[in-house]
Amino acid sequence: MITPIQSPVANPQSPLPIPHSGFHILQYWDTPFFVEILLLALTAPVLYFPGRFQAAEIAFAIGILAAGWFWRRLTIGVWFRRTPADWPIFFLFAVMLPIAVWAAPGALREQYAIPRTLILIWNFFLFWTIVSHAGRRRELFNLCVAGFGGIGVGIAVAALFGTQWSNKFPVIGPLLDRLPKPLLGVFAGAEDGLNPNQLAGTLLYVLPLLVALAGYTFLHRRKEWVNWLPAGVAAAIIGTVLILSQSRGALLGMGVGTASMLLVNWRWGRWLLLAGGLAVLLGLTVVPLDALSSSLETAENVQEVAGSLTLQGRIEIWSRALYGIQDFPFTGMGLGSFRRVVNLLYPLFTIAPDYDIGHAHNFFLQMALDFGIPGLLALLVLYMMAGATIASVWKRGDKVWASALLGVLVAQTVYSMADAVAMGSKVNFLFWWLFALIFAVGKMQRQPSTLDYSRATPLEEISLSNGATRPFPTTLRPTG
Repeated sequence: MITPIQSPVANPQSPLPIPHSGFHILQYWDTPFFVEILLLALTAPVLYFPGRFQAAEIAFAIGILAAGWFWRRLTIGVWFRRTPADWPIFFLFAVMLPIAVWAAPGALREQYAIPRTLILIWNFFLFWTIVSHAGRRRELFNLCVAGFGGIGVGIAVAALFGTQWSNKFPVIGPLLDRLPKPLLGVFAGAEDGLNPNQLAGTLLYVLPLLVALAGYTFLHRRKEWVNWLPAGVAAAIIGTVLILSQSRGALLGMGVGTASMLLVNWRWGRWLLLAGGLAVLLGLTVVPLDALSSSLETAENVQEVAGSLTLQGRIEIWSRALYGIQDFPFTGMGLGSFRRVVNLLYPLFTIAPDYDIGHAHNFFLQMALDFGIPGLLALLVLYMMAGATIASVWKRGDKVWASALLGVLVAQTVYSMADAVAMGSKVNFLFWWLFALIFAVGKMQRQPSTLDYSRATPLEEISLSNGATRPFPTTLRPTG
């Protein structure tokens, strides 16, 4: 059994590590965790770009990832950490994912379904790596959060030089035209540049979390700049690129997510959030989609929502998506197939046949098209379990993390109503990383005496503030 290095205790009320006289970088070293991260890094190119590798090499890469589970069992004593969402996740990957590949037409299976499946397999192993280790030690959780934010910054910086920007806001357009684009055409499947709306949806996984952490630490621990400055700089970079994307859906999601983080800390604000959510759900069931589409067709001017698709075009796509779900309710149309099948079965009238719509421009509709209604239900259960976990984190008193993660979840849900970072897309791994962090935070409440020091006696608090240590457990006892 490999024992991680014991570390000084961080203040549980601070979402970031707190430096002190006993701080040393080795306290963040954990051999079981870093070996699994190395395996993920080595196999990512193979599963993300399968066209460049032989079938045997792809199978070997999957075998390496599977070997990581044996390594985990050997070193920390578990195959994986149990979460409230185990059943829907395993149902989605073990049952509906093979069906989604089988349901795809032959040519589209090779072009879309299989490559996306390989990416999802990698995402599956990433999820369990984060969940299994981030809940063991607070240092590992902080590393996972830092990596989450760092990847967001990396994507934002790369996007500055490889995105085909739209010109929805006249003030921003001339500035974007001056940016060099050395990465234009580098990304496979986006030879004309990254889609700004997909970019915005990707950044939205990270930005609300960074804003919450930077804001909290700046307000409450301003003198300890190492706690808030990195998150603040990262949030500024990502926020700038989000604004440059001019994605109204993402900007709306960011606004609603930020408002949720603020309102949830106010008693009447929580009731307001609940009422708003119920109103949205009621509105979705009452508003007739066909009538709304007809009214938009007669409108003289329909503003763009994103890219070259108008709101009218999106509603037409949504109506075709509903037709597809009605015709293929149990199996879906095949993973990634809707973008091609739609013009064969349900021709679009306001969108040119040679225009690649990419997806249903609604994450939940796209989920039903890819995995059928059972897959959509599994996703909804995953969201509900994440919401319940955030609520439990709030109840135990860790309101900073609960507010931050709620803000991300709300922001992404709002964005996903009008766009999608589809399952199996190259940046969809951030979806699974986010949910892994949510469930990892939930695991920290399993043994509050060792992972939550908010109940320390005054004498213990004085000792801890002077740099005393209290051992972290190397593992958490599996539950459920």
